[in-house]
Amino acid sequence: MVASVFLSRAADAQIESALISKLSFNLSNPGGKSLAMGGAFTAIADDATTALANPAGLGLLSAIEVGISGKRFDETIGLVTARSTASGSLTAAYPAPRAVNSDIGGTNGSLEFAGVVVPISRRLVAAVAYAENLRFSGDPGPDGYQYIEFRDNRSGGVTRRDYLYEYREYGSVSLANRLLALSLGFRVNERLRIGAGLTLNRTTFSLDGDAGGPHRIVNTNFTSPTSVDTKVVNMSVDGFGKTKPGFIVGVHADLVEGGTLTVGAVYRSAPKTTGTFLLTGDVPAALAGPLVHSYSRPVSFSVPRDAALGLAVHPFPGLTIAGELQWIAYSDIADASLPVVSYSGFVGPSAGFFVDGALATMRPPDDVFVPRIGFEYVASANPVRLAFRVGYHREPARGVTASLAVKDASGASFDMTDPPYSAGVKTVFDGGRADDRFTGGLGLTLGRAFSLDFAFDVGRSSRQLAASAFYRF
Repeated sequence: MVASVFLSRAADAQIESALISKLSFNLSNPGGKSLAMGGAFTAIADDATTALANPAGLGLLSAIEVGISGKRFDETIGLVTARSTASGSLTAAYPAPRAVNSDIGGTNGSLEFAGVVVPISRRLVAAVAYAENLRFSGDPGPDGYQYIEFRDNRSGGVTRRDYLYEYREYGSVSLANRLLALSLGFRVNERLRIGAGLTLNRTTFSLDGDAGGPHRIVNTNFTSPTSVDTKVVNMSVDGFGKTKPGFIVGVHADLVEGGTLTVGAVYRSAPKTTGTFLLTGDVPAALAGPLVHSYSRPVSFSVPRDAALGLAVHPFPGLTIAGELQWIAYSDIADASLPVVSYSGFVGPSAGFFVDGALATMRPPDDVFVPRIGFEYVASANPVRLAFRVGYHREPARGVTASLAVKDASGASFDMTDPPYSAGVKTVFDGGRADDRFTGGLGLTLGRAFSLDFAFDVGRSSRQLAASAFYRF
């Protein structure tokens, strides 16, 4: 599962949206067998899903094969609210904002894979496959997602203040990538196989509204029981959904004759999809000017490139142990910051000077390495084979981080401390959380023709269930 988002052209840019800062990517290989083994499948690659997992593995297949796989997600998006309440004298400082979990959940299911494998000759094998390798949706509900809440209850000795400074995001977000792949695998000799594939990717991204209006961020400042200052920034994207080409290349080799030790490697690359990002309403003056209430710019998004290197060993008949290291280029998603809202408050030591309209800087996640390991034991009783599988993989933290700092005339940088927006922005855009994920499942094969695979994947952030079926002619 992976996290966060993005956008622009001439540079991709990371949108300042707390809701999409924890965007997740599911870049594991499709199919129940792969899921049950923690995704450590690159060096195994022995069913129709290898068209996407490692096309070199097609060289292992000698019969026409059709396959289908579905997956269900019960996902928790690990959002955070930054809260702080100032009390005491009028000069008392705000305490450091505390992070309060504001997780939202969602459930979705889909056809994640369908494909057919056709041997062209004794050495050349072709496959056509459909897959949905990215699916994310988040909806905070009718009350929106309050990501900053600061209260000023300081007293001047006679009258107690009761000020509230709040940022809240309303509306849902959805992102998906579907692809069609044509892959070829070639058996160079009995121990070496190579493969490549062309993918046609269709990415869709939308910021949807709710009953109260378009997708928006509302900044509400209650400066007295009767005085309220509200700023609303509406956000939308348009033009996503074009089909763009990508590619896959892989290699699969037996290091020991007979296949008792196998290595596999794969590299996948997807294209950028472009669209338009639009802000309306109380657009920060630093973006559009003080008299302009709309702002647009070209945007782009890319499913991150990834590569994997795996090893599979068969220490004795029936047992397979597979290990894999996957690299995911989350830095592909964005390389520039696109602020959406502005912040106003006192800056510098002892809240030295007031600043109006400061903008935050967003930083996309770093590239990560995902370790994967899986075990399979196959018990045979002709014509039935039953496979028991378990696995593990660790998803690193991969969310967006952000900072808010203001420079004075000398170039010195200061935090905004009253209200403590600098610390609040850092708390909300915290880079996400790592997730240890445990997997398992069963496989049933009848003769050589029909196979069923069932799998689960459980971690702190989500639960996944997958079921796959394959038929060999």
